[in-house]
Amino acid sequence: MTQLKIFLISLAVFFVPFLIPGFRSINSLVIQSEDTVPSIFTTISIIKDRTLYLDKYYVMMRDRYPHPDDKDFQKDLTPFYLRKVDGHYITAFPIITSVISIPIFVVPLIFNMPITWDNLALLNHLSGAIIMALAGLFMFKTLREGFNLDERRAAILTAVYLFATVNFAMLSQAMWQHGTLQLLSILGIYFFLKHQKNQSVYTNMLLSGLFFGFAFLSRPTAGLPILLIEFYLVFTNFHKTGNLFKSAVSFTSGLVIAASFFLWYNSVYYYDIQNQGYSDQLFRSWLSPFPISFLGVWLSPSKGILIFSPVLLFSLYGLYLAVKYKVEQVNLYKVFSLIILLHTLVISLWKHWYGGWSFGYRMSSDVLPYFIFLMIPYINSVYFEKTKKLFIVLFGLSVFIEIYGLLFFDGIWHAAYDLGFENTSWLWSIKDSQFLFDIRRVLVKLGVMASACPKCL
Repeated sequence: MTQLKIFLISLAVFFVPFLIPGFRSINSLVIQSEDTVPSIFTTISIIKDRTLYLDKYYVMMRDRYPHPDDKDFQKDLTPFYLRKVDGHYITAFPIITSVISIPIFVVPLIFNMPITWDNLALLNHLSGAIIMALAGLFMFKTLREGFNLDERRAAILTAVYLFATVNFAMLSQAMWQHGTLQLLSILGIYFFLKHQKNQSVYTNMLLSGLFFGFAFLSRPTAGLPILLIEFYLVFTNFHKTGNLFKSAVSFTSGLVIAASFFLWYNSVYYYDIQNQGYSDQLFRSWLSPFPISFLGVWLSPSKGILIFSPVLLFSLYGLYLAVKYKVEQVNLYKVFSLIILLHTLVISLWKHWYGGWSFGYRMSSDVLPYFIFLMIPYINSVYFEKTKKLFIVLFGLSVFIEIYGLLFFDGIWHAAYDLGFENTSWLWSIKDSQFLFDIRRVLVKLGVMASACPKCL
């Protein structure tokens, strides 16, 4: 019953605000980002047209979200979120979120729901909310069954995961790839831990590899956890040759199934790996001002992980406790910390490490499940009771920041201050940070200030 409550409560918290007229009057941005637009239409095209081609909907997308250098449509430039392949338009991003969203879209489309932006925004929000609510449900199951947490502690960490991170303000509000990656990664860990407890059941390793494989198809950043989990598997089973071989084969078989799906749709619709959205960025987008960008991933006033979710400080403390007291599964916690470290290092080398037009640390959200797992040694320790008041304060502050983001993220701050990746000084300003800027916006509405920024009307 608790699992059902977690799913239903989180779904309501994520989705209901979008239906409240007062919320819409504060934040009128019905679709958070152009990045999610092709996912919406790919789902529609799969259901209605049995194809990945978006030709029927190209004009609708282009008219609403044109190429920034071709707003009058004279140059015939394809928007960044699409690819033109052999005369057909197709999403520039992975399709797994679209596939997962089919059950959500199928009934309205069967009953001939009109394809309007308002209707699509509704389904877009509902899909994002359901995906993240499912991620929360399986996070709870993993904490209970995989790490043997009692119901109370598992519920606390699940609440942190759902409501004290950008999962609330961003990923639950639209069909982001990050939410899908998190859901599939949690499922991968869930079945991996089931295998660790009963190593004679190799189906669990097959399912773990399958879900991790589809997580990788959702976003390539999921490749790091796959490699490190495999190393952990070898390390912990090195003395059990037969078990190690069967486990590795089962895990790899799951990855192969996912890879086969990718090879199929890539060959049928994209024809060549070069037509995939990320391929053309692979060798020419490592342009960030490292190590400043690495510090920014963690501490930027407008994008930092520990700034927008200060409660995640207890993840670092949990790692410290795990290593110091050599708790059960300490090596697994070390793997989780290495996943976080390597991910933030890789992301910090990427020119858009700050996530473009988005709220908070979107690009680092892929590893949020591992932050939560690292809190387990802390919440299981005597130090949790000793520091409970501080934990509650930081949890409350983190939730408040997410509610603030839910209300105020609409791209206006980016329009006013975003200087791009070549000059990232705007990401370090406290005075012009996203939070303080929106406070000034409120003061303008109250008549206390004339303008929120020099560029603002």
